[in-house]
Amino acid sequence: MFVGSGEFIGTPPRPVIAQSWQRCRDLGINPFMERAPTVLGPYEIEAILGGEDFGRAGKQVLDTFAQVVAGTGHVIVLADAQSRLVYSVGHRGVERMLERINFMPGAAWSETAAGSNGEGTPIALGRPEVVFGTEHYCRQWQPWVCYGCPVRGPAIGRVLGGVDISGPAKKVQTHTFALTVSIARSIEQLLSVFELQRRETLLTLSRGLERKWAREGILVVTESGRVADMNHAAARALGVQPSALRDAPLAELVPALWTPVQQSVESRSPREEGVMVRTPSGAEKTVLCRVEPVIREGRTLGSVVIFSDRPAASTGQRRVTVHGNPGPASTKYTFGDILGESPALRKALHLARAAARGSQLNPILIVGESGTGKELVAHAIHAESPRAQGPFVVVHCGALPRELVESELFGYAPGAFTGARREGQAGKFTAAHEGTIFLDEVDTMPMELQGKFLRVLEAGEVVRLGSATPVPIDVRIVAACSVDLRQRVEDGTFRLDLFYRLSAIEIFLPPLRERGDDIQILAAAFLERECAEAGKGPLAISPEAADRLRLYSWPGNIRELRNLCAHWTLTVEGPAVHLEHAPRHIREPIPDVDTDVGPGEGLRRVQETIIRRTLEETGVMWARLPDVWALPRRRFIVV
Repeated sequence: MFVGSGEFIGTPPRPVIAQSWQRCRDLGINPFMERAPTVLGPYEIEAILGGEDFGRAGKQVLDTFAQVVAGTGHVIVLADAQSRLVYSVGHRGVERMLERINFMPGAAWSETAAGSNGEGTPIALGRPEVVFGTEHYCRQWQPWVCYGCPVRGPAIGRVLGGVDISGPAKKVQTHTFALTVSIARSIEQLLSVFELQRRETLLTLSRGLERKWAREGILVVTESGRVADMNHAAARALGVQPSALRDAPLAELVPALWTPVQQSVESRSPREEGVMVRTPSGAEKTVLCRVEPVIREGRTLGSVVIFSDRPAASTGQRRVTVHGNPGPASTKYTFGDILGESPALRKALHLARAAARGSQLNPILIVGESGTGKELVAHAIHAESPRAQGPFVVVHCGALPRELVESELFGYAPGAFTGARREGQAGKFTAAHEGTIFLDEVDTMPMELQGKFLRVLEAGEVVRLGSATPVPIDVRIVAACSVDLRQRVEDGTFRLDLFYRLSAIEIFLPPLRERGDDIQILAAAFLERECAEAGKGPLAISPEAADRLRLYSWPGNIRELRNLCAHWTLTVEGPAVHLEHAPRHIREPIPDVDTDVGPGEGLRRVQETIIRRTLEETGVMWARLPDVWALPRRRFIVV
């Protein structure tokens, strides 16, 4: 027997299991233990689930998948970095059976506590792994099969914990391993969202310090030690462009600053230190650096470094070398081009700006009605990101012929099909290498290509049509749709796993009708631009016209407003747009269906109003016509 001799009799297990068993034997793990030890109490578990990002994200994702695994007779458990179980969902009967071996919240399931198992072993290895039946080191765990996957943090990639799906070994299912990995990735994506939210809060709170130190250089550092933002004064102090350090690890780029930043965060108190700064040109100067921790609701979100031109003491100076000084950015639109002050828009843009500066591995999904400015926001995200110097490729998925979508997106090899170019063609993803690709109307992508698109997201490589050789790419993906992708998933026209991968960062753009005074702000800007291009004097909007614009529903959103302003530029004589210049459907909106009458009667009244106006506007008198409702319905098509 292996426990006694250290040698396997007969066919040895897989190498990964053999190595795990050797570790367990060296640790003196009892292979005959009947229950794993309990190491956490209810209060400690609650603190992890309610107070830590990992616990909150893991609980939220496990609750989402609870019904899926319950129907297959399995249980999902969440464990922290020490492989201590903190949460469990799934089939209640299986949960009760697993409680007999203490596979439940509070128990320790690391290899050092419970031998080889599907939770502790993957966390120890740092990679997904399956432990099947007799591969468990302890005999009591051998009736079970466990599929485990570690969960890594978004900043530096360290293992924060893991998830495990367990069930009876006789019910082994091949797809369960993939589901486990998908759940772990979903937790990682949600952790990225939490980090972005904290980052945005940090930036908001740091504004107060910017006002306090109005003339000084400001460098904002996240809790994980990355540069979140800097103003131009700080950039001048360090001799770089503002985007040079953004999202970069402070410890690598400015090592001398990292120590005082750490000390300030740990002590939760300000620190001052003289720093000798060496710029890329080789010049040196001494600046005084003050580190202010940023704390909210008892949690340190990061810190702000203030660079002062005041002379600093010569003692204790740190020498700093700053690397990198990229050239000027170029893009079509920036966040400064997006007009509006409504709270819903500001919230969306705050998240978009944070996402632009955040991890470049996470896709961004922009959701909004047609005409709300999704492409404009995508341009701004690219301009704000570290990829601003790279290409920005726009793909309107809905406009591509179905038979050409694959070759357009992924490219094709030479001679891939009749009519193909002799030298082949690189696809849009390859064209966007080291930049950003914007996939508009992503919901229209054919189902047969969604799996290949998912492969691009997961592996960072494309396979051209007619080729079997993967081509590595480095692309930030921004997708957009005007419908709720969840509905597409329910309809069976969009893959669930692709939805979860795409929606790591979901930005909702409000329709124009919900933006209040923004309507007048946008109309004034459109009129100013159109009048300048037409060589006309400025046009103002009268108060009564502005009030009516605010009440209109704007089904075409900003695009409809822009077209209306172009029309006014050509047709309005005089210095102002008045109510009579507005189209009739804006001046006199169609009334809502009266809820006090039957649904058929309410619809009839709306139809009658539409037909009456259409006839009047085309010069046909209503009174000269017979009762339209007495005529056959098939003769009337209301456009």
